[in-house]
Amino acid sequence: MILRLVIADGSQSPAVAESVEVGDDGALSGWRSVSDGGAGWFAGRLPEAELASVRAAVEAVGPVAPEVPARPDSAQEVLELDATGPVSIAGISNGTDDWPRLAATARGLLDRLTDFPRAAVAVSHPAPGVARLIQRGADPVRLDLSAIAVRAAAWRGYYEPAGDWSEVVAGPGEVEAGPGWTYDLALGLESAAAPADGEVVVHLTADFAILNGTTRIPVRARHTPAIPPP
Repeated sequence: MILRLVIADGSQSPAVAESVEVGDDGALSGWRSVSDGGAGWFAGRLPEAELASVRAAVEAVGPVAPEVPARPDSAQEVLELDATGPVSIAGISNGTDDWPRLAATARGLLDRLTDFPRAAVAVSHPAPGVARLIQRGADPVRLDLSAIAVRAAAWRGYYEPAGDWSEVVAGPGEVEAGPGWTYDLALGLESAAAPADGEVVVHLTADFAILNGTTRIPVRARHTPAIPPP
């Protein structure tokens, strides 16, 4: 193992529980519970150039991490290296020095992870008035869709509010979502269904649960496309 990062924040609902690990051979694996790339399990392999960059960031730090206190309300962030063991990095901001650079690299790997879905469900906005859950991975994943909490926020121009809607929708219950599985949800958002000028951007969240054995894990899939500045 080259590194492992675990992030946990139980103050939010659903709780944030993220992890990413890079193996010596460049294997990348982990779990996301709240993500634009989907919630679930991810696994892939980093290209050689990216792996070399990760190795360089790890090799640049000393065997002892700086003790930087984190804000009391911040998430727990634990980075594990062979040389140091588990190290709290919640108080270390991203930067270009050795430990800030490594912290930034490790955090960036969480976003990179979502490029390699194994069994993960995302939410998208394929058409006006529609939110779509989609299984992005090649492995099946069991879901509890008894109740799906959906929220949509519409923006016109540069973050000018154009509508907000939320509802808990009764779904199909427990399902096994195989590769390419989808499930559509109707949005009660008038501006999303019929944008006045074609320039409305819709952000979505969908809260549901992933089933792992007998464990029910609340998760959130997000769809937050960038809004270009004026």
